[in-house]
Amino acid sequence: MEAEGWIKDVFDWVQQNPNWTGLIIFAFSFLESLLLVGIVFPGAAFLVSLGALIGLGVLDFYSAWFWASFGGFCGDGLSFWIGHYYRERLLTMWPIKRFPHLIDNGQRFLKKYGGVSIVIGRFVGPVRPIIPAIVGIMGMPVSRYILISLLASFLWAPFYLLPGILFGSAIESMAKVAVKLAALSLVLAALVWLIFWLIQFVYHLFVPRAYRWLSRVLAWSQKHPKLGRITSGLVDPRQPETGSLAMMAFILAIFTVLVIAFMAGNQLLIDWNQTSEGFFYTFHNPWTLPLMQWLLYLGHDLVLWLMTGLVAAWLIYRRLHLVLGHWLILSFSAYLFSVIICRIDHGQWHFVSSHHAFWYVALCAFWAILVAGAYPIKWRSWPYIVTAVLAALYLFATLFFFKLTLPIALLSGIMAAIWAMVVGIAFRTRYRRQFLGLPLKLIFLITTLTAPIAAWLFFPNSSHIEKPQWLSQQDYNTTTGWANTGKQQLDIHITGELQTLKTGLAGQGWQALPVKTWANLITALAVNKNGNLPVLSYVHKGELEYLLMTKTHGEQLWALRVWPDSSAQAKQWSATVTRHKRDTDWWFFHHWGFVETLTDKSDLFVDFTKAGLLVTQSTNGWQVTINPEPQKSP
Repeated sequence: MEAEGWIKDVFDWVQQNPNWTGLIIFAFSFLESLLLVGIVFPGAAFLVSLGALIGLGVLDFYSAWFWASFGGFCGDGLSFWIGHYYRERLLTMWPIKRFPHLIDNGQRFLKKYGGVSIVIGRFVGPVRPIIPAIVGIMGMPVSRYILISLLASFLWAPFYLLPGILFGSAIESMAKVAVKLAALSLVLAALVWLIFWLIQFVYHLFVPRAYRWLSRVLAWSQKHPKLGRITSGLVDPRQPETGSLAMMAFILAIFTVLVIAFMAGNQLLIDWNQTSEGFFYTFHNPWTLPLMQWLLYLGHDLVLWLMTGLVAAWLIYRRLHLVLGHWLILSFSAYLFSVIICRIDHGQWHFVSSHHAFWYVALCAFWAILVAGAYPIKWRSWPYIVTAVLAALYLFATLFFFKLTLPIALLSGIMAAIWAMVVGIAFRTRYRRQFLGLPLKLIFLITTLTAPIAAWLFFPNSSHIEKPQWLSQQDYNTTTGWANTGKQQLDIHITGELQTLKTGLAGQGWQALPVKTWANLITALAVNKNGNLPVLSYVHKGELEYLLMTKTHGEQLWALRVWPDSSAQAKQWSATVTRHKRDTDWWFFHHWGFVETLTDKSDLFVDFTKAGLLVTQSTNGWQVTINPEPQKSP
């Protein structure tokens, strides 16, 4: 399975298949505008992400504008036709009748702004999928509607594309240095948008029906005294909850073990996991590591114990003993679940680690349950959104560092959310009062922002990358340059002491440069275009050059980049030589821009020979042998 190059393949596919891309844009815009469907369909998030591709130069702006506008116009048109055809009967039909508040909001909006509401409503999320149908119900002439809707759709598409375009343009220069960082930023942004939409949808679906469902569970437990013991302690405050929680924990543990045992031998899941590992390995380079390390340390045990202790201390101070009991039950039980899951998955105990995903997700979810009730009704979903986004980013980081397999990460996240919900139900049935937990919120936020840094300092090895065996065995004989350079072949194979090579080439005018990432980026932003420009690093198998040497050739610069060879033998190296010219992006990003991989190596052969290196030609490129320096006689 090829773990490199898929990002470029996606970009190439988008550029080479503009018709298919246009149809996909049309479909998303159409569904985003369709009656009721647009409320739950994340079409706006897709258009923002699409704008980022436009900003990166992957997609044409005008074609995207056309297809997005056309899709929005058709979606609105179908909604208008439904309202125009059914008129008042539509308000009594399923599923429209299940959303009376949306209809009321749309009707008030239309009465307030008249026909202009079609244009204004296009930019207001809650009423966008409703207004065309209401306009149809109220009998607006078709010709008048078409003219207004065309104008609204024409203006709406660039409004949603523009933020993504600005984002994509802002990272274009960085993408030339670290295309994987740019792609990772897009993936994380899309993940945040998806979690935001999903939690909003689930929250508004579940909360209005929660008490009705719990009442049914309570009634069922009273009718079935034997099986009802499992749930009666959770939903009936008159019953002790300890037995029910213990039984639910036991059932959850058995179910988790059975699922892990099933996943271990399922070839389809194994293939999916290898696909995900190849996906995450694509992003491995020094540009992405700092961000992902911080996300991984969000769930380090030091952070979670610190959060557990600080929250417990505050609850003791406030004498909220019932809240304290549930908080400690949730935290300690989730820690045990995490240790057991890691033992089954890894084959060894991890009592202190950065990949106890079950613990982190459960703790975040229960914290949201504790503080959400103190918010006004319209803001109560936000604690769940914030914690869900953090949990998703943390799980993303555990997969990035190969700490967990994809099935185990998903299972941990789902089971942890269920366990937090179970303990939360038991807590809420016994504690109906809402408390202003500002210290609770500050503890969570401050710990989330600062404690990972301490964990990073005290446990630096927790983010060590141990590649899966199948991935370690793959041999990539290319190096990834900037976004517009593709891959450079490692066609120079070196045997010997690298220090001797460095000394010999220094005598021929080559200069060894320190390998930098963010420091070179800052230099590129600050230096004058005629000054000492930085040479930006390349990446091979997730690592920067082990040695970088340059030599000026007229107006150009040659760069020799050396990495340890893939073979297990010591003192084996692979290298490439690239040509560069003075380049400027966006009038302020000055650097040595890539021209091409060096093809005419005659001058390079002379330098190598004069440096005392033995160069022979082979089918794989140059074979360079470094003669050891003669020992000085005493």
